[in-house]
Amino acid sequence: MLLHIDMDAFFASIEQQINPALRGKPVIVGSRDKKYKTVVAAASYEAKDYGIRSGMLSHEALKICPHAEFVACDSAKYTFVSRGILELLEEFSPFVEHSTIDEFDLEIAGLEPFFGPPLELGKTIKNRIKEAFGLTCSIGIAPTWILAKLGTKIRKPDGLIVIDESNLDSIIQGLAVEKICGIGPALTAHLAALGILTCEQLKNISEEILVNNFGRSTGHWLYAILRTDENVTHQKGETDKSALPKTIGHSYTLPGETCHKETIFSWLRMLSEMVAERSRKTGVSGKTVCLWINSRNESFIRQKTYCLPTNDGREIFSRARAIFDQKKAIFGPVRALGVTLSGLIFEATPLLFYEQKRREDLLIASDMINARYGDWTILPAALAHIHTK
Repeated sequence: MLLHIDMDAFFASIEQQINPALRGKPVIVGSRDKKYKTVVAAASYEAKDYGIRSGMLSHEALKICPHAEFVACDSAKYTFVSRGILELLEEFSPFVEHSTIDEFDLEIAGLEPFFGPPLELGKTIKNRIKEAFGLTCSIGIAPTWILAKLGTKIRKPDGLIVIDESNLDSIIQGLAVEKICGIGPALTAHLAALGILTCEQLKNISEEILVNNFGRSTGHWLYAILRTDENVTHQKGETDKSALPKTIGHSYTLPGETCHKETIFSWLRMLSEMVAERSRKTGVSGKTVCLWINSRNESFIRQKTYCLPTNDGREIFSRARAIFDQKKAIFGPVRALGVTLSGLIFEATPLLFYEQKRREDLLIASDMINARYGDWTILPAALAHIHTK
């Protein structure tokens, strides 16, 4: 069994807890300190009652609710509280991990003799978090991560639910498919075209039909997500970490030598995207980027380690280019180049802001399209001229 914790309006709730004058009021947390030139990173439930949502432009949110209190995002503050919650949860289970900065997962199999049934454990954890931090959370408990996550979404705020085979069908009855984590607008539209609008309709569709319409990987995932069999459902974190590669890299020998920086940077971007795609398929991120450049008389190899791991091609390229820019000497004509990602980890890095989550969703969608229709069906516009050569 897995217990999933989703903190309620995390950023805004922390601000309300620190500043009692904000309690009970609509609070908007902006991703920057410019009140009218930022986006809503988080909103309190009082603000959400007005229709304000994360990702909304702040000036639009303030038109809806002019008397809302605005607070600039303080990532250090939220990270500190998130780590404190993680340490608290480690008192209950040695198998705890971040899902995002405000979400946590606990493997609770075998804990019943110490903390009682799963429902009692959930109540205990909610009380401990409330006592220690003054914050509420929603908890879903289920055999699979997808179902536990679903539980938190349908019981927010301050909710607690156990989902198992005995109550699954009644819980998903009439529930829209987009409530399931991982089913976004594009997939929702595709399912709707097949007449699948609700979770119970999805559960009753055969795996063969889903695979025929969505491909083997996505089709099997759609078939498995509403089932409680842990051996069938793809579990979050099931990758065998011992089998992870040590590095992921790509290199390319140019058709001819060149000193043209834009050409060099274009190929570096392409190699970075290739490295990133392989990293995401493997389920890893990396902290260290290594750049290799070969010319007629010289070979340049440098690497740099960053605090935050990544598997985003745009970020890998940015780091590789920063390494390139550090080289002050005039470099001869380039014949070959390569990009390598190392310092690989499986654990996901908590995402702080809406923009980061949206970027992750974009990468997931791009990977799904390329998996279904072929490599480089969709790619960054900056690489279109290379790929068509």
